[in-house]
Order: sequence, then structure tokens, then C-alpha cells
Amino acid sequence: MRSATVWFLPAAAPSVEVSIRRERVQGIDIGAGPSAVLRSRAALFLEQRLSGKASDGALRHSLNNRLLSPGQAPLIEDILSLQMFDDPAQGQVAVFGAAQIAGTPTPYALRLMIADDTVVEVEEIISSARHGHFADVDQLLKPDVLYEAPVPAHRAVDRDGLRQAADSYWQALEESDGSLARFAYRCDRYDNGKKITNNLSILLSQDAAVHTPASCINATRPARPLARNRRFPVLDTRLGVAVSFVLVDFHPAPHIDRPDCGTFYMAGLFKISDGEIRSLDEIREIIPLGAEEVWTTSS
Repeated sequence: MRSATVWFLPAAAPSVEVSIRRERVQGIDIGAGPSAVLRSRAALFLEQRLSGKASDGALRHSLNNRLLSPGQAPLIEDILSLQMFDDPAQGQVAVFGAAQIAGTPTPYALRLMIADDTVVEVEEIISSARHGHFADVDQLLKPDVLYEAPVPAHRAVDRDGLRQAADSYWQALEESDGSLARFAYRCDRYDNGKKITNNLSILLSQDAAVHTPASCINATRPARPLARNRRFPVLDTRLGVAVSFVLVDFHPAPHIDRPDCGTFYMAGLFKISDGEIRSLDEIREIIPLGAEEVWTTSS
């Protein structure tokens, strides 16, 4: 399994507009073996996505947890930055970064399932939260190279260990008990590019606190969160990366007036070493509370 910050796939006689877009990105390391098959197909999908072409007639495509009919997906004008992760054992690829949509940089996450060199599932998160106390899309333009660094063998864990560490975060969130999550000493959390932990600016938010990863979780107790539809499409033991998609219901709390209640549809990118969460980035969009799951946990 390999990661890459940006992608490029050449094509014959591209239009001037497409050429300009491609000049903004650099070459992807496709790698070798099973990863190369997945990553080259994912790169082709992104090329088609940028050009507005239909990629595969038989695919199942969702945007922000809503299934789309062919041609309904909004045009992505440019990929401003991305990191790509793959899992040949599950035939899946995940992308995190920023896309330009309607002229505006936007937090972006993507999951692809690929079978027989065909994209059969597309799951996208295009977030409307670009700036604010809990979002800063500008910071997504320089993805953290930490996620692309291999973990030394003596500090790595197996696939089950990656899944368990990542899932400890969702379980802790569901119980509003930060002590249940396997946070490393140096862990920080980022939402739509914004650093949420150890950041004085969060004092000005509704949380009115300087958070640690654990205190972020403890502060959710009034909202009685429910973390459901937990899926782990990418588990990369070499990089110590786990990717998880999830729906988390945050309920209105008595006597607390907050605008961010609803179901948080999230893609989580976890860096894991020594069986602990070293860093966590989330791309998320708030959708109506209790939204129905459109993907199964086997996806």
C-alpha cells in the first residue's frame, strides 16, 4: 500500500483548461503490485471526475450520504491537494484533501471500491464548512506528511490493531469518555483542516475551552452522541494508517443552544503507532439528525 499527496494521469490532446488544472498537481507514485492497480484506476476516476465525464455506468455513487443518479454529481473544477491511501485486501481507495467547487476551495473526502479494474462504489464528502471555529480549508492545501511516513516495524501493529485503535475513538465518542480512546501523548485532532486541540482560538467557540483530544470527547456528553455505520475501508500496516467512514448523531441538549446538532457524516484519517492514535484528521459534513445509512458496514 502506498500514499501520495497529489495525482497526475496523462491523456492525449487535453483542453487548455484541463492542462492548466494538471499543472497545479504533481505526479503520483502509483507504486507496484496490487496497489498500483487500485491507484491507477483511482487516478483515472479523478481525471474523469474533473472533466465531468461519467466514469462507470454500473457504479453506485453517494454524495454526503445521499445516493445520486448518473449526472447528478456536482462538477469538481480542480483538485487543490490530496493524499491517497489504498487497501488491496479490501479493494478500496480513500482520498483526503481540498477540491475547488464553484470557484471555492472545499474540504473533500472520497472512498472508491474497485473490482475487476472497475469502480463499483463511489462515496464522496463535499463539506460546506470551509472556515470558522471548527474548519479551515486553507490548512488542507498542505497535507500533513506524517500520514505518508512508514512506521518502523517494531512500533507498527497489524490490521486488527489498526482497526481497534481507530474504533476506540468512535467508541469513546459514543460514550463521551475520552479515557476510552487510545490517544498517544503527542496526538492532535483536526476538523476540515482546523486544529481543534491545543489551540487558543477554540476559546472563542461554543466550546469555550482549550481542548486535548480526550476533553473534546468529554465535552460531547450533553449531545448524547451515537457513532454508527462504522466502516474501515483502508487499513495500511506499513504506514500505520486507518481510514474510517462513520455517521455520528449529536442530539440537541437541554439548555444548550448550539448550531451544530445533527448527524456528522465523517471520514476519519488516523495515524497509528504503538497501537495508539498519533494524529487524527476528519473531513465532515453535518446532515439531518438520524439520516439513514446508505452504505453497509461491509462496504
